[in-house]
Amino acid sequence: MDTNGSFAKSSFRRLHIDRKMIGILVIFAVLGIFLTISVIVATNTLSGLRGYSTFQVNWTEARKDASFQLLNYISTGTDTYLTGFENAFQLIDNASNIRHELKAEDTDYAYLRELFIQSHTVPDDIDIMVSTYEWFHSFGDFQIAIQEWVDSDETMAEMQELANEAHALISTNSLTAERQQALTNEVLALDEKLRESKFRLSAALSSGTQLLNFILLWIAVSLGLILLTTGGMLSFRFLKSIKNWEREIEINEQKYRSLYEQNPNAVFSLSREGHLISANQVFEKAVGMQAKALKGTTIDRFVEKSDIKKLQFHFYRTLEGKSQHYETTVVLKNSDPMYVEVTNLPMVVDGEIIGVYGIARDITYRKEAELKIKEQLKEKTHLIAEVHDRVKNNLALVSSLIQLQQNISKKPSTGSFFENTISRIHSMAMVHERLYQNETFSSIRMDEYANELLDAVQRKYASSSSHVQLITKTEPVALSIKQSIPVGLLLNELLVNAFKHGVTEGNGRIEVALFQKDDEVVIRVSDEGPGLSKDFDLNQSKTLGMTLVSVLIRQLNADYQLVQKQGTSFTIRFKSNELFSKTG
Repeated sequence: MDTNGSFAKSSFRRLHIDRKMIGILVIFAVLGIFLTISVIVATNTLSGLRGYSTFQVNWTEARKDASFQLLNYISTGTDTYLTGFENAFQLIDNASNIRHELKAEDTDYAYLRELFIQSHTVPDDIDIMVSTYEWFHSFGDFQIAIQEWVDSDETMAEMQELANEAHALISTNSLTAERQQALTNEVLALDEKLRESKFRLSAALSSGTQLLNFILLWIAVSLGLILLTTGGMLSFRFLKSIKNWEREIEINEQKYRSLYEQNPNAVFSLSREGHLISANQVFEKAVGMQAKALKGTTIDRFVEKSDIKKLQFHFYRTLEGKSQHYETTVVLKNSDPMYVEVTNLPMVVDGEIIGVYGIARDITYRKEAELKIKEQLKEKTHLIAEVHDRVKNNLALVSSLIQLQQNISKKPSTGSFFENTISRIHSMAMVHERLYQNETFSSIRMDEYANELLDAVQRKYASSSSHVQLITKTEPVALSIKQSIPVGLLLNELLVNAFKHGVTEGNGRIEVALFQKDDEVVIRVSDEGPGLSKDFDLNQSKTLGMTLVSVLIRQLNADYQLVQKQGTSFTIRFKSNELFSKTG
């Protein structure tokens, strides 16, 4: 991971480069470009002027040689001197053609380059000389130099005419001494004129060069001064940004350090390799060592060995960018184990995770309180179980006493009374039995209870030779202890009544339904017996069983429906008063 590159990008963003600073940078860059161009132009121009100076020297030498050769030819009539004059004049003629080609609108640069080479110009200077002429030929001094060039060409044309005349006279032996002297004087006069033109041309080129150097010098100096000023402004703004940045870093460092050191929890940071980078005073106090001494080590040394894998798992999950929250046990020398709640956060710099922050909070007191509460809850659970067990045993004792009373009773008519009472006590005992068997004592599964009660009633009231068809339609329903006992008694009375009066000669059909719809519980017991009397009124019943049913219905705040059609069907509906009454 290139943390240095990331830090450099972040550093650049923190330099507070606003529009004003960007404007200064642009101006600085433009001035730098202009200064570079000026230096290049100045250098090329001086090189071009140097080429033209060399070109002038070659032209001057050719002019001198042409005059010398022509004077010797007039004096001696030797053709060798005439050939020398023509050779020297050829270079001058090339110079004239160069001037014409430079001034042409459709300059043939290949031909122009060939002419320069024939005039003994350094090849590397040719392009610069052409550019210099194109850029500066309109300057005053350079126009004077060009005009002197034109006048010199015209003077050389006159000298060419004198050479032609001397050649014609010598060829015909018509050259007299007087004409020879006259021709000599005219050549000398033209040579003097060309010499003076050469001085004027040199002066014009020198003046133009000085002017050009002066202009370029001031451009360079001005640009340099502006560039220096702009650079100073840029440096000032940069140094100011650096100071602001340093101040911002200092403030952020103070905020971070304050949050780090003043945190009441143990705070530490780890590298991607899991080595400790830093820790606050709370951490140091907890482990009994300073962070400097622990730097570079891992915190596995302070953790229960069985928790090391869990610690590593959460550490690597944090490096993936997912915050972690977990509990672990810290084991320190000369102290009891300490329970801590740890939060791991990814340490992100410029979008890259470079380590992990850890915050550890001591939860030993809370853990001890939880253990104490669990122990108390376990003790209360045992007490409640013991209570229910004793209630069940006491109910069994009461049932046994009633059974004993029944056995010693001398009145046969009381037998049914004792049996019904024992059955009712047994139904309540079954409720406490199921509570005792449950993991919790808050509710009872009444569907399971109804099936168990139906089996008990069937064994008690149905003979082995009877053929009673039992149909159960039950769904999971859970009721609180407050409603379970009255519902159990109610079911017991209805089932006993169905087996006693709904079965004819050992044959019959009994249907039991128990289900819940939303928060309403429905109980239905049906049989195919002869039914009750037509004027039967539950509230006016004189039997103990029906009176008990009426009382239980009122206790449950229930509604009931009695249907006598091909038997008897009792339907009871009531609201469950517990949120957990419905199970799935």
